Amino acid sequence: MLKLFKARNLGPGGLGLLTAAMLALLVAGPARAQSDDEAAAVIHRRGQVLDAQPVLHGPAFYLKGDGLPEAGSFNDFAHQVSASPLDVVVLGASYFDYDGECKLLSTLERVNSCTTVLLRRPEGASDPAVLDALKHAEVIYFRGGNQCNLVAWRDTPIQEAVVQLVARGGGTGGGSAGLAIQGALAVYDGCKGSARSPLALASPYGATVSFAPSLFDWEPLDATLTDSHFVKRDRMGRLMTFLCRQLANGKRDDAWGLGIDEGSAMVIDNEGLGTVYGDVAYMVHADRADSGCEHDAEASPVTHLGFKVWRLPVGSTYDFYDRPADGYYKIDVVGGVLSANPYTGPAATGASVAVSSSNSPPH
Repeated sequence: MLKLFKARNLGPGGLGLLTAAMLALLVAGPARAQSDDEAAAVIHRRGQVLDAQPVLHGPAFYLKGDGLPEAGSFNDFAHQVSASPLDVVVLGASYFDYDGECKLLSTLERVNSCTTVLLRRPEGASDPAVLDALKHAEVIYFRGGNQCNLVAWRDTPIQEAVVQLVARGGGTGGGSAGLAIQGALAVYDGCKGSARSPLALASPYGATVSFAPSLFDWEPLDATLTDSHFVKRDRMGRLMTFLCRQLANGKRDDAWGLGIDEGSAMVIDNEGLGTVYGDVAYMVHADRADSGCEHDAEASPVTHLGFKVWRLPVGSTYDFYDRPADGYYKIDVVGGVLSANPYTGPAATGASVAVSSSNSPPH
């Protein structure tokens, strides 16, 4: 069953409050309203009561290194989806008394409404009211929390609704855990605890280095595994471990990783161009399938030579459809130890990478 919060700021004359109250009565019926703890799904809408009906010209993707969107980059992302204001759904399975994303997004000029949809239990993934909210959204943003909860939505109507949205030119993405589920290569699921770089490098088959099949097959993120809080939490080592593991399963000859730091975002447009906002992002490429993380050496630390790293400072653009073959620096990993500081190499260069002369993204 569904729990509807009281809506706020939903238009003149109290129409939004009245409409929300009527909807709540229809759902709850004559019995007492469910408490938040009892509801499988919780929905809270901010902004206009009437849905927008914009013309879509995406798809576009909003990838955030931590959970909360940033106003300027999100406005630019929304512009990549439509020239008109949009209805946004923030989707998650954590922080049930928090709607900070929508509190921010509902104030933006390019957002018509923002609805927080939180699933407390698995059955919420097929709740008709949840699916109706997704159906009427032009953007679906996956919030932070624990991606182990989010990977459980594979092969559910939620996954299908997001795929359909992108197919019709809408936008999606996420921050923190919501970023972790966007890559098409695999998802680091975090279901057995958080993998820290030193331990992952020392023991690439340790319990915390666990994966789930990808939820989405977004074309710009083909063969890519995504990670968040990147420099702040020193996650380069674990991302390299993740890529090494993907090569070891024998399904690919190369693997890519995208790491985005806290306070940073990447907006990918419908031509596959990703622009960095805030601070920095990193693309990492492992293309030596015969090096490190072999199944017959499960107890050994990572040894993999020649990780290619593109450091993308604020204002950089990166072509995901024509990935560069130059402009990187290399990091070797031998016995679980990196050959150099992986974060401080020169900024990426090359035909498929550009940096704004003002060192800031366009608005």
